Amino acid sequence: MGSAIAQRLASKGYSLVLWNRSIEKATKLARDVGGIVVSSPREAAEACRSIHIVVSDDEASLEVLLGSNGVLSSSSIGVVVYNHSTVSPRHSVLMYRIALDKGIHYVETPIAGNPGNILNGNALVLCGATRREYCDARQLYELGDVVYLGHPPRASVAKLAFNISFLAIIGGLTEAFLLAEAYGLSYNELIEKVLSKTWLKVVLERYGERLQPGGKTSFPAKLAGKDARYAMEALQDKGFPGFVSAAIASYYSLMGALGGGDMDYPSMPGYLVEQLVGQVREREQGEDS
Repeated sequence: MGSAIAQRLASKGYSLVLWNRSIEKATKLARDVGGIVVSSPREAAEACRSIHIVVSDDEASLEVLLGSNGVLSSSSIGVVVYNHSTVSPRHSVLMYRIALDKGIHYVETPIAGNPGNILNGNALVLCGATRREYCDARQLYELGDVVYLGHPPRASVAKLAFNISFLAIIGGLTEAFLLAEAYGLSYNELIEKVLSKTWLKVVLERYGERLQPGGKTSFPAKLAGKDARYAMEALQDKGFPGFVSAAIASYYSLMGALGGGDMDYPSMPGYLVEQLVGQVREREQGEDS
């Protein structure tokens, strides 16, 4: 996602200063799109008026923002920080308040879409800021449509709500496949003879072969599980149990425990059927013998 944002902005004429925890990745990207590579987020903040951050979770975002050479350790006043990472509402509020004290503008900008959407300029940028003008920046519209949602953490909440919606669909398909297989009906037969003849045909066509393990990873299962956990915790912070989010997080944790954490998240139904049904049948055969 970060590379796609850099490529898109470079193609629109923006000058870039690049940092990555892997200097090799930053150097390669700089060769592809131009720009200067620096050794810390702080150097980037001191060289630019706006910063785009794309990392995996709260912990990585904390390090980039508050680490010893983080963005918020910069003495630059008035810098605008666009955090595209999917983080928890707690994290977003905390970063906004700390940045405000330092004279830096923190803007939530999680993205609904994939790298292809960004490269084509048709992603959906969810924007949360105290002042709408920060969401009206031209560089954000280069990435796609921008939706202003108000003060933080509304944009982070909206991103988690979006993610848990499609992750719940995959979780439901997982149990549907397991249920069919447990009673001798293959999940491929379930898809062909039943599900594809209902409104779920749209979902099945949307994911297609991605429901099977082994394909290219667009969004790894371990990050899907992280997002479901963040959704659960955000619900619990407001006094709601978060049962569905907790169940989805558990499924992706199971997928990780079985060795599939780096696989594409829609492969969870096919992957868990292969792993769990196979184990159950082996156990049953052992008991019969």
